[in-house]
Amino acid sequence: MITGELKSKLGRVWDAFWSGGVSNPLEVTEQITYLLFIKRLDEIQTRKDNQADRTGKPDPSPFFTADQQDLRWQNFKVRDPDVMYGIVEQGVFPHLRSMGGDDSTYSSHVRDARFTIPNSNLLAKVVDLLDSISMESSDTKADIYEYLLAKIATAGQNGQFHTPRHIVDLMVEMTQPKPDDEVCDPACGTAGFLVQTASYVKREHANALLDVEQQAHFNASMFHGFDFDSTMLRIGSMNMLLHGIENPDIRYRDSLAESAAGESERYSLILSNPPFAGSLDYEYTAADLLRVVKTKKTELLFLALSLRLLKPGGRAAVIVPDGVLFGSTKAHKELRRILVEDHKLDGVVKLPSGVFKPYAGVSTAILLFTRTDSGGTEDVWFYDVQADGFSLNDKRNPLLPEGRLGVRPEAGALSEAEHAKNNLPDTLSRWFDRDDSERNRARTEQSFCVPKSDIVAQGYDLSLNRYAKRPRYLTAGSRVTMADLLDAGLLTEGTQLAFEHAGVSYSARVKAGGRLELAGGQKFPSPNRAAAAAVGEAAIDGWRAWALEDGTTLDQLRQQFLDTPAVGIPSPDATDLANHGLGTSPDFDAALQPVTVQRNRATRHTETTEGPRQIQSGNEPARDEDEDAPVVGLTVGDLPSARGGVVYVSPSATFDEALTRMVINDYSQLPVLSGRKLSGAVTWKSIARARHANHNPPFSRAIVQAREVSYSQDLIDILPMLAEFEFVLVRSQSNEIAGIVTASDVAAAYGAMATPFFLIGELDQRLRRVLASSVEFPEVQGLCDPEGNRSIEGFDDLSIGDYQRVLENKEAWERVGWSLDRKIFIERLDEIRQIRNDLMHFNPEPLPENSTHKIRHMINVLREYGN
Repeated sequence: MITGELKSKLGRVWDAFWSGGVSNPLEVTEQITYLLFIKRLDEIQTRKDNQADRTGKPDPSPFFTADQQDLRWQNFKVRDPDVMYGIVEQGVFPHLRSMGGDDSTYSSHVRDARFTIPNSNLLAKVVDLLDSISMESSDTKADIYEYLLAKIATAGQNGQFHTPRHIVDLMVEMTQPKPDDEVCDPACGTAGFLVQTASYVKREHANALLDVEQQAHFNASMFHGFDFDSTMLRIGSMNMLLHGIENPDIRYRDSLAESAAGESERYSLILSNPPFAGSLDYEYTAADLLRVVKTKKTELLFLALSLRLLKPGGRAAVIVPDGVLFGSTKAHKELRRILVEDHKLDGVVKLPSGVFKPYAGVSTAILLFTRTDSGGTEDVWFYDVQADGFSLNDKRNPLLPEGRLGVRPEAGALSEAEHAKNNLPDTLSRWFDRDDSERNRARTEQSFCVPKSDIVAQGYDLSLNRYAKRPRYLTAGSRVTMADLLDAGLLTEGTQLAFEHAGVSYSARVKAGGRLELAGGQKFPSPNRAAAAAVGEAAIDGWRAWALEDGTTLDQLRQQFLDTPAVGIPSPDATDLANHGLGTSPDFDAALQPVTVQRNRATRHTETTEGPRQIQSGNEPARDEDEDAPVVGLTVGDLPSARGGVVYVSPSATFDEALTRMVINDYSQLPVLSGRKLSGAVTWKSIARARHANHNPPFSRAIVQAREVSYSQDLIDILPMLAEFEFVLVRSQSNEIAGIVTASDVAAAYGAMATPFFLIGELDQRLRRVLASSVEFPEVQGLCDPEGNRSIEGFDDLSIGDYQRVLENKEAWERVGWSLDRKIFIERLDEIRQIRNDLMHFNPEPLPENSTHKIRHMINVLREYGN
């Protein structure tokens, strides 16, 4: 841990560089690295000299010859600043470059060393500062380097090279490096993963390192790092030296462009956070990687490379962007299939999006896998890290005392309140239980296991939200709202919120009633809707995105609200169950009776960050609490019939009983249940076939197999099954038969969604024809784009907002020639424009019931007046 005094000294030298005109953090770090290396050479030479004096044998390969003694740190540091500057510039650095013929890792990285300290006063300050720091302790040297690397990161330049130390520690601890491992980082940057691996091995396997052969392996053949940035190689190499590894294999290598044949199956452990912001042309990508997966995306290529580098039985922990987990390209799917089917995918750890701030806000995950070449995936362990001990904003302030941060906090286990701010110790603990108690945890928990069969059924999708079941956050039977947080004093009106998505920052302010106002003035009733509108995407979990200045998310405030005793839980059998991902609707004890079951208001048992738009039938009340559910596509459970209960018959029923229930309910099929056990179903077709084969058959002859699906399955995935079998029975989260879905239910659902899109399309075409026949295009162009900032080249480039702008112009309106009130017409057109925006952004709140009617009627008006 860096002390206040040491930090103060380093801060002064950093400021001295800045005021001296050297402001690039990489350059500052590089120059300090050279000086530390020079100091280290002198220390090593001093030890060699002492050994030569003791043994009487001269040093066979001294760093400094007899006529080069003035180049040693201990000698030039006492010289006048101007003289010192000349010695370092004209003597020391040329000497460093001439050492490139040596076989050591370090010499290969100083061949092109440049001295860029601009003046003698700055050099004297830096030399004096470094000389005043005792370098005997490797911890002190390491602390200096940690400080410098943190400076690179927080300066916002080349931040991709610096993975936060506590995340590196988590990955190292999860993979448990052994002293006989060969560890590789194919995109090593500053060598953070290798350094922390070395620290782990020294701590956990100290006795093993007493062995001479093991010590030699540790110093010369255990650690391997590649990079194609020479500056990073110098910094990484020095980082290893300062952490006590004498000769690591840190070398120049374009990992994705060079064939991995020479490195294939060489390493037993890979730890890496490879760059994932670009793509490569095929001609510049190693052919052996393209044979694994043909893609231009660097994140996929690095995963393929990791598999190539690992020995059979070797393990890896690699940071990947979220897109790797659910990307739909052929390459994405194939690589995930390879990990699951051909090797052993052990775990997926979802990291919060603020982990790499302030220089990146990307959402990432850690993939943990073992190369087997023969499969082995049974259950994949997932963990949703929601807090890493630091605020998730650009400041990244610690949320706990230093001793309670990181993977292994001091003074025992974290309390529940501390865990809410630092999930890393729990992540590690549960990782080691993944083959035991973790298999029994519900998917509403922060961690859980998913069988391979479920992952295969989801097309090898590895996104945690595909499988997690989120609690509904209920209190007294209603969803927690922003207004609740205001009333509880957890938020105040005027509070500023912010989040970052895909490198762009968004802000909002809390208004009266819990509404959120975006920077442009738009107000929204819920965090999800505000986030979706800000980003222009549907799949945004606003509760977890929007955060206070200290990094506390709205979701964390919501949890605080629920944990407050004053809130109270009056109905633990319903509300509390819902908060844990369980539900009591429908009431199965009542629903599973041989009578027609009344359908209650549709309720979502769970919500996910990729949850669908809620579907309402015409006879259901408008949705209230559930309007905030994040959205993407439909799941089976979104259909009212999937949760409306079932009318059924028993296996001992008669044909008359089954036919009567089907006739009076206008059903085409009935489940056959024995208690709660599903025996199958009867349909008009199965009854007809049974009676055709035998005029007096037993009822059992009419029972056919019934297909079952989970209520959480994507609706689109069961369409082939519906096409073949015409209906499916739906199992709820508690594994009960909760409802039945038919092809007509699906047609109605998709029809309800599609109708407004078709109507908007027709309205758009009719408005375009009206304007094209009435107003000259140059005039339209001038009204829609007076500044000339848009590319409007024809009427086809116009939007409903453009039509509105044109018709708001009095002269253009008169040319259209309608005997209608312009203001009233424009008001209705603006309403339709807002409806259209909700549709295009997949607003999670269902359209008001009269929206479709308004669009239809406007089309009728245009038919009457527009021709």
